[in-house]
Amino acid sequence: MTTSFRNVSAILAATLVLALAPANLLAQDNLTPVPDDAAKKAEAARLIEVLRSDAATFDKAKACQRLALIGTKDAVPALAALLADENLGNYARFGLERIADAGVDDALRDALGKLHGPLLVGVINSVGVRRDAKAVGALARLVGDPTPEVAPKALAALAEIATAEAVEALQRALAADSAAVRAAAAEASLVGADRLVAQGKREEAAGLCDAARGADVPVYLRAAATRGAILARQSAGVPLLLEQLKSGDEEMFGMALRTSRELPGSDATQSLVAELEQLPPARQVLVIRAIGDRQDAAALPAMRKLAAGGTQEVRSAAMHVLGQLGDASAVTVLLDAVVAGDPALAEAARASLMQLRGSSAEELIVTKMDHAAPGPRVVLLDLIGQLAIPSATGAVLKMADDPDEKVRLAAIKTLGRIGGLTEFAVLTDRLLAAQSPQETAALEEALKVACLRMPDPDATVAKLQERLPDAPIAAKCFLIELTGSVGGARALEAVSAAAEQPNEDLQDAATQALGKWTTPDAAPALLKLAKTLPSEKLKVRSLRGYIRIAQQMGLPPAEKLQMCEEALAAAQRDEERRLVLGVLGQIPTAKAMSLVVPHLAKPALAEEAATAALAIGEKIIQTQPRVVADAMREVLKSGAKTDQAKKLLQRAGS
Repeated sequence: MTTSFRNVSAILAATLVLALAPANLLAQDNLTPVPDDAAKKAEAARLIEVLRSDAATFDKAKACQRLALIGTKDAVPALAALLADENLGNYARFGLERIADAGVDDALRDALGKLHGPLLVGVINSVGVRRDAKAVGALARLVGDPTPEVAPKALAALAEIATAEAVEALQRALAADSAAVRAAAAEASLVGADRLVAQGKREEAAGLCDAARGADVPVYLRAAATRGAILARQSAGVPLLLEQLKSGDEEMFGMALRTSRELPGSDATQSLVAELEQLPPARQVLVIRAIGDRQDAAALPAMRKLAAGGTQEVRSAAMHVLGQLGDASAVTVLLDAVVAGDPALAEAARASLMQLRGSSAEELIVTKMDHAAPGPRVVLLDLIGQLAIPSATGAVLKMADDPDEKVRLAAIKTLGRIGGLTEFAVLTDRLLAAQSPQETAALEEALKVACLRMPDPDATVAKLQERLPDAPIAAKCFLIELTGSVGGARALEAVSAAAEQPNEDLQDAATQALGKWTTPDAAPALLKLAKTLPSEKLKVRSLRGYIRIAQQMGLPPAEKLQMCEEALAAAQRDEERRLVLGVLGQIPTAKAMSLVVPHLAKPALAEEAATAALAIGEKIIQTQPRVVADAMREVLKSGAKTDQAKKLLQRAGS
């Protein structure tokens, strides 16, 4: 342990030397290749001399780095001589790794028999990087090295080399007495198998994975090796995959599920489908989902069959796959599930139908609705609304006159989801002539949804205004609410005009709409109403809507300040004055302070006024200390927030 610690310390010391090197040395672009061959050769010769000299560690480390880019076989002896150097050994092997000369491999193999601890581990890594087949014997011997970190690295290097001899060494290590060595050998075997597959040696890769999965290693490694064995064999690995799907070991079953998504080919898909009957329902569901993720149309016939019958969970999973695979021929099966009455299956079928949107699917849905009984027709109308099928508008409009009330109401609701401006006008007309509370409620819901969908706000408002004169008062109030939800300049004009009508119900609806307005252009109308409406309740609502715009709309400070001044002039109650004081506290100007200070003398408002004055004072104390000082004296007189006021007054005075 002492030797290992000393070597690690030496490496860290060398790194520290580099980190603390003078800026002029670090600024030298030693890693920039020199385009001229003669110049590179001359530079390399100079760097070799640096390595052979008594130059500083920093300079030698930089020389190793540079030689990694421009070094040739001439640099190998000088770099190899540093492999045993505790400070420079790692830099030397980095320099060697990129030099395309057999002398590098000779030097690294030679070092394998001489070095220990971290330096040995580093050289093992370099041998693996270079995939030196001649080093297999030495690496195999190092698998038995007593130093814990050496064996795993030697096995990893053997995996990178992946020759027949290296594979034999890995297989021998899989039977080692040490559990740690067996586990490391299994991990290395997985890497080696990947290397073999990349070389086109699938049979050898499968054999190596078989050896690893048969070893006495943790189950996660056996599972990974089994996956490797399956994928290496490709279609020939299907039987092994199916075997794991029936395994009682959950780790192996989970691996098989993941691998079933990876194994290519329709043959694999067909085999997975055929295996479903051999599995319990819970596992069937999981395998069906895996089959869906394969995105292979070969599974469609089986999925249609499973979706039509079986346990609820299996049918639901199969329906999901039908949507994934985009199988328009499955629409009939899915529609049957939608109208059958099982909520869980209906939801799964709806989700898949959402993925199957298209003319053929839409035509089938409309056709089925035309011939369905009232109960299923209601369900299909709702589905048309969810899928937003505009081509069904004519059929749905016809259903709005169906003798069955539930069908009529469902059709009205769906028209709100799919209709255009023409259908919007139809819904509005029907609202004015509604025959029952249920129909009124359905029409109101449909119109609310439709308002949000209409592409032209002004045209929508125009349709609503056309109906206003002849509408009964309750409908007028609702139409004003709708107009407010549309928004825009034309809507604002219409709602403001309604608020000035003599009917209090209409005023109530209009002020509610204006109080929720999402743009600041409603402010003048609200202020006017706060001053002129006869109802005290509606005045207060209008003023609060006006203050809300000042508070929330992100207006420029000057505009916000003017609104606060207007609001204070219009306010009749302390409740609204408190709201205005809260807004004034956000405005960092002397004018805002002047509007706040008079309210300090009013006991009911002193606390809010003091809070606002302090907030303004904090923002303007640097530019207007006298204003702040005068205001803080008034705060102290009020008796509110005195400790904070004293501190701010002291700062203003200083």
